[in-house]
Amino acid sequence: MASFVVLTPQLRNGQPDEDRTVFIRDGFAWLGFIFPVPWLLLQRLWFEAVLVLVATIAISMVGSYTGHADMAAVVTALLSLLVGLEASRWRYAKLERKGFEQRAVVDAANASDAEIAYFYGEDFVAEQPSERAAKVDMPLQATGFKPVVGGMVGLVSHRGEN
Repeated sequence: MASFVVLTPQLRNGQPDEDRTVFIRDGFAWLGFIFPVPWLLLQRLWFEAVLVLVATIAISMVGSYTGHADMAAVVTALLSLLVGLEASRWRYAKLERKGFEQRAVVDAANASDAEIAYFYGEDFVAEQPSERAAKVDMPLQATGFKPVVGGMVGLVSHRGEN
């Protein structure tokens, strides 16, 4: 079961804009690990993509000039591992800079189950628990959402101290 961080932007009247709600899975990003720069560009993480690209080029150049190409490959793999581990946190920080606020942390099997659990909450479970749970293929414990008190996304916890 994965955790999903729920983020919503604020409207001018102070109410959350539920139509633009974003669910970010807290976990390792395999595509970010395998293809770090293209993945960062697809996520519109421009600054991070440029940093990773410059670091990769610098590591390759230093490795070729010093004759340690094997060590350069290891360091590049470690950089890719960092991207895979921190990808969720970077997406979270980008949305937070754009004015999104964290609303909840939902435990669910996948993103669609997290959406159902967040938007329907306890009403979803109260209607017909066994039939609804069978349709979305998730345990009943996963249908409620936990209110947020802090939360941790990525390697470093973040409690809004920016």
